[in-house]
Amino acid sequence: MTRKPFEGLVYIGSYGTAEEATVRVARFDGAAGTLTIEQELSSAENASFLALHPSGERLYAVSETAETDGAAGGSVIAYAVDPATGKLTLVNRELTHGAHPCYVSTDAAGQSLYIANYTGGNAARLPIQKDGSLAPNTALVREQAELGPNAARQEAPHAHAIVSNGDFVYVTDLGTDSIHIYKEENGGLSYLSAGKTPAGAGPRHIEFHAELPYAYVINELDSTVTVFEVDGSNGHLTAIQTISALPSDFTGKSDAADIHLSPSGRFLYTSNRGHDSIAVFAVDQQTGLLTGVQYEPCGGQTPRNFAITPDGSQLLVAHQTTGSISLFAIDEESGKITLHGKLLDVQSPVCIRFGK
Repeated sequence: MTRKPFEGLVYIGSYGTAEEATVRVARFDGAAGTLTIEQELSSAENASFLALHPSGERLYAVSETAETDGAAGGSVIAYAVDPATGKLTLVNRELTHGAHPCYVSTDAAGQSLYIANYTGGNAARLPIQKDGSLAPNTALVREQAELGPNAARQEAPHAHAIVSNGDFVYVTDLGTDSIHIYKEENGGLSYLSAGKTPAGAGPRHIEFHAELPYAYVINELDSTVTVFEVDGSNGHLTAIQTISALPSDFTGKSDAADIHLSPSGRFLYTSNRGHDSIAVFAVDQQTGLLTGVQYEPCGGQTPRNFAITPDGSQLLVAHQTTGSISLFAIDEESGKITLHGKLLDVQSPVCIRFGK
């Protein structure tokens, strides 16, 4: 029996001014291979990262700026999602208390919103109210660790992502080659320990396996993936492998960007800006270790972010420089991807999130 491809809502975040459309609601038809814009909003300057509430009833977007209405730091915006159409209505906005917020996520219960402030080098926790709106932050953390050796990019701490996994919260710090580990307690974030990537790697995003005790970190500066074993009792990370996200014969400049596991957990995907490709890895289901499978041109320039459909059969790539979104089919047996073509032209797309 052939499974019907995914059909549903897609939310797109883009760079742009406060007057330009930077948050879009689109409808994706996997069978037809179409992505149709249904709503455009200009309420968030530089909406570079999005997160959907676990209920699907709220969407959160960072505004990646240095200040907000004269106050230092960026902001995060909560939108209500219309249950019938998926269209968005602005609910409220809160400060992130750090410059250039670049990542937003929620905990599994939908009670905490986490923000990584890149230039601020810190991370924040904001309570999510029962109605999905945001309250002011209750935690702001910034760890002082030894800086990495890349003087141009690792001159200070740079929080690049923040993700909860079970009882623990993880902050990837590009500036210090660290993944700082916290436990959320009484609205605060208590520091526990740090996992380390190779010097100069520049950890950017982290992805946790849903069934196995492993985490995968994409390192921006040296375009590698570091595999960590996760201790479920204390959240501690132990590095067990670092593998290139680029083919062995590539000699140019490239910065890694995004990382996602397939819904099956059998394959891992990363994006390369410069090489302009999607790398595919097989995940050993016993050891968690990676083996390179494919390095495929992504269909545009600067693949900042991508998303895999919930059924695992297709992959959408946002090209920041080209201003387009491309569609790939995924072979669920081999994990390999095949370009089906361009879905949409849109200014500076940098984040894709599927709706509920």
